[in-house]
Amino acid sequence: MKRRLFLGTLLLVVLLVMTSSAFAAAKLIKIGHTGTKDHHYQMYLETWAEKVSKATDNRYTFEVYPSDLYGKPNQLIEGCQLGTTDMVLATGSLLASYSPKVGVLNLPFLFKDSQEAHDILNGPIGKEFDESLAKRNLIVLGWWENGMRHLFPPKPVNGIEDLKGLKLRVINSAEMIDTINAFGASAVPMAFNDVYSAWQLKTIDGCEGTITHMLTQKYYELTKSAALLWYMHVPNPLVASKRLWDSIPDADKAIFLDEAKKMSSFSFDYQRQMDEKEIKQCEELGVVFTRPDREPFVKAVAPVYEKYRPKYGEMVDKIRAITQKK
Repeated sequence: MKRRLFLGTLLLVVLLVMTSSAFAAAKLIKIGHTGTKDHHYQMYLETWAEKVSKATDNRYTFEVYPSDLYGKPNQLIEGCQLGTTDMVLATGSLLASYSPKVGVLNLPFLFKDSQEAHDILNGPIGKEFDESLAKRNLIVLGWWENGMRHLFPPKPVNGIEDLKGLKLRVINSAEMIDTINAFGASAVPMAFNDVYSAWQLKTIDGCEGTITHMLTQKYYELTKSAALLWYMHVPNPLVASKRLWDSIPDADKAIFLDEAKKMSSFSFDYQRQMDEKEIKQCEELGVVFTRPDREPFVKAVAPVYEKYRPKYGEMVDKIRAITQKK
């Protein structure tokens, strides 16, 4: 009788443990980004989250917030550092204040195309960036693509002289501000989701950005001119707070990182394909693209490189030692 009671009690305990494990609540992780719901960022994050959830037997559930609904990028980066927010698909240029090394990515014409950017960010130099940010409690899971950047002025730009006096919105980055000013325009730093209304109010004459922005932010409603310049590459690293990262078992961390690396490669390939498609979409909406000679723009930013040589010179040399071998 005692043996039966013991076995029955043991079986009950086992069933309770199995039941509680099966129905244990998945860990909720919130991720914010600044793009609209139909921007590539949303698709990248939803796809990544779905793959991570599936690979971890749904131990994690993700909420993805577009359009700064979780907070503006600079707020989310700071929150990740403090441990008050979970994750952010960050604007790479905003990480310069947390790591001087990463700031080199804010320099113009550092990469000739997105393939060079991909190779650098997914190689030893990218690892250096990751390690430097980890020291500030910011864990980079992967460097995702945002596209090469161009100019969206109020009138056609066929040469650098056509930018003189124009007020163009930029990311709040000292290097980008200096770059646009070196082009002869006046840089106006401003939050991404404030651009459309500021443009309408004539606070700015135009902006810079990716071709995707022309569509998702509906800039084509405000200008029919775009200058394809490929002047800067601003990546979007997926960043987690150290507080969150420390709460994830090592086996699951490996899955998070592996899926983030796969998404990095996918995002770069996808953006290259989308660039051609989106140019055609913009042209169908009446946008006229010019392709000014880049050489005068490259010469114009020589003082920018000179100014930031003491700060980024070592990283510039490391990057060019790799890219110039190709």
